[in-house]
Amino acid sequence: MKKFFAFMLILALSAGICFADEAKLKSTSQLKTEKLAAQRGTVGQFIAEDLLGDKKGTLLTTYEKYVDAIAALRQGKVRAVIMDEMPAKRFLNEVDGLTIMSEPMSEENYAIGFRKGNTELVNAVNKALSEMKADGTMDAIFAKYLNGDYSSIKPEDIDFNKGAKGGKLFVGTEAGFAPYELKVGTGYIGIDVEMCAAIAKKLDRELVIENMNFDALPMAVSTNKVDMICAGITVTDERKENMDFSDNYVVGAKQVAVVRADDYEK
Repeated sequence: MKKFFAFMLILALSAGICFADEAKLKSTSQLKTEKLAAQRGTVGQFIAEDLLGDKKGTLLTTYEKYVDAIAALRQGKVRAVIMDEMPAKRFLNEVDGLTIMSEPMSEENYAIGFRKGNTELVNAVNKALSEMKADGTMDAIFAKYLNGDYSSIKPEDIDFNKGAKGGKLFVGTEAGFAPYELKVGTGYIGIDVEMCAAIAKKLDRELVIENMNFDALPMAVSTNKVDMICAGITVTDERKENMDFSDNYVVGAKQVAVVRADDYEK
């Protein structure tokens, strides 16, 4: 799986160029006047928009997938990609020539999103999360993925509680956000996937993953297309206006700037 991912990414990045004629980046403050990329609908996009101000219309390009934003970086179309730290580290492991600027862009917390007013499900999920934190289930799930090697993890080995008496739990996600969610063949793995599978089992429901673009997730949950959304979703005041959130399951996650190693001077 890793070799396939690297191969596909290298094909996409084959047109990479260097920034030898430009002053190297030293601080994230320099990014205020540079071309930036982010995944559409993410906090990375919001941070980039705030950073660029009235220049965002010409300097910011958003992409449906992180892999496309990284490709743009390697091709010299943008100077940096603003994104979550954990997926950024995965790209660094898979592709040579990238680095993360030492100054984080922000810190944030991840939670599960629900349709506004769906208090019964929010409370049930919070109870499950509390139990999973207390009995070590959450720690075990995170430990399984934090070494960055997922080659031995198979979707069929994750218990989706098929045929559960309580019906199905439909969860929306965007399966390009490793290590939280990743599509492997026709199935899914990742921290969020295994966490939701464990939640579904506690609720006596069968987990059903609905994979979609990240920016489509809020609408999907608000219109009952899915019961909840889980994709490393940052809790923000703006999002709280349109959906409810579970308790945080990640605290202190970072947004970072990914740049080319040959364009950065620490």
